[in-house]
Amino acid sequence: MENNDTNATNIDDSSSISTVHIYQIVLGCLTFFLVLPFVLIPFNRYPLGSTGAVLVGAFLMVVTTVVDQSDVYKVIGDVNNLKTIFLLWGMMIISSYFERERLIDHLLNKLFPFECSFYCWLFRLSIVDSFLAALFTNDVACVILTPLVLSKWIDQKRNKNELNTLLLALATQANIGSTLTIFGNPQMALIASKSNAFVDRHSRFELKTCVEYLWIPAFIVWLFNLIFLLIHYHLNQCQSNQTSCEDEPEETSVVEQSVKQEQPSIFTTTSTIELPRFTERFRLRRLEGTCEQRPSILFKKSPLMVDRSVSVASFPSLDEEISENDNTFQPSQSRFFKVILSILLITVIALLFASNDKVNFDIGLVPTGAAIILLVADTLINHRPPILMLTRIDWNVLLLFFGLFVWLNGLNSTGIPHRIWVALNRDSASLTNIKSLLLFFIFILIGSNIFSNVPLTLLVLEQVPRAGDHLGLVLYLSFLTTIAGNLTLFGSVANLIVTQKALTSSLKHRFSFWTYFKFGFPTTILLSLVGMFIIYGLLQVIH
Repeated sequence: MENNDTNATNIDDSSSISTVHIYQIVLGCLTFFLVLPFVLIPFNRYPLGSTGAVLVGAFLMVVTTVVDQSDVYKVIGDVNNLKTIFLLWGMMIISSYFERERLIDHLLNKLFPFECSFYCWLFRLSIVDSFLAALFTNDVACVILTPLVLSKWIDQKRNKNELNTLLLALATQANIGSTLTIFGNPQMALIASKSNAFVDRHSRFELKTCVEYLWIPAFIVWLFNLIFLLIHYHLNQCQSNQTSCEDEPEETSVVEQSVKQEQPSIFTTTSTIELPRFTERFRLRRLEGTCEQRPSILFKKSPLMVDRSVSVASFPSLDEEISENDNTFQPSQSRFFKVILSILLITVIALLFASNDKVNFDIGLVPTGAAIILLVADTLINHRPPILMLTRIDWNVLLLFFGLFVWLNGLNSTGIPHRIWVALNRDSASLTNIKSLLLFFIFILIGSNIFSNVPLTLLVLEQVPRAGDHLGLVLYLSFLTTIAGNLTLFGSVANLIVTQKALTSSLKHRFSFWTYFKFGFPTTILLSLVGMFIIYGLLQVIH
């Protein structure tokens, strides 16, 4: 009976693929591979950027009739696709308010006193970094924490041998911590919304499922990574002691050394760093471009604002609004508003955690509703217009997702990804044996660093049927695509934000690819395997 069912599904798949005309398959594949280099590789002569390239790809899929015009609205208006957009938009607004109110500043002042040892620094930083990433995504955690931590580190005139280990901790622990919630990073938000289409509710990636299955492996991986960071610092310390015995220069602080050294500006130094792939690249490009394009008043407000703003042409009165109010991004004086902000964040997490069959709290509407309440509360209590916070949203990310949905739908309609999936025997592999699990591990680890984690996640989820038990696949996919970001410096935007912040600080410190690679490559492979097998064990016990 099972064989008949599988044969029937195979016949349906083959018949659906055969309905696609040959020219559509050819044009769909050509369009995909023509646009892909512009998504993955920065071309200085043709600076289309990732978002622009994806939108062009979506346009070509429609022009070549690979995707029907009416299907564009169906794809974009798909419930699960919109849930992803709503979730990201809501959390962007909430995180921007937390950034503006500088609640993290007060916490860091208490956690990192002058007498604190570096081992204590590393431990406390890892905790704060991971929890911020879980609440506001790994990118936002690095945007907020990196300048604050570096500033405090400079003020305390700490040992320069601590710096690389500190930057490694900021990047890697943020990526690991983002696996703790379904909104810790874009691919996990995507998996959470897409898995809502699964018939078996047990296979859906909800916040409760994330806590139940991923918190234990995430904590163990986080702990091992902390140990590796301490070893990295100890080795650096031993190496510096050896070199200092051979050659003893004058003792100067890191701040004094950085002032003496002639460093090129950020616009020249960042050009020597290979730009990241896909969703990562356009944000780093925005970092460089907006400094010249935006009015200088935007950058007088707060050191935290450097790379969260984006030029939005749809707000013609933005400059007028800003010129009328010089305190656009200064924290409010209202404690009542800060209390509302904290309560709303706790409420969002509680509602998403409590969602079940009887009482459903939508993964997209709950954060969006909380964001709208904050916009209204800010207007009523602090008398600040919502437009000032709406410009803080990373609209590039949202546009990128809209383009992605259409572009990759065109590729999927050719049937080629499905045939590759079948050829790799992924359609019948249940991920319950070690061999299939290791093959899936290699596939995800390589694919995430070649195609980037977001498009790979989309392509994989499109091959999974709605019926059946997919809990294991969903858990492995969410965990591995996230941890794979620690493999290289360009694996995650969080890594590049840390690198960029180190360059723009008064230290002018260059965090090189090789420095990161020596730590990230071996530890990521080891920790990914450890986490994967812990999930495997939990599935055997709980599921």
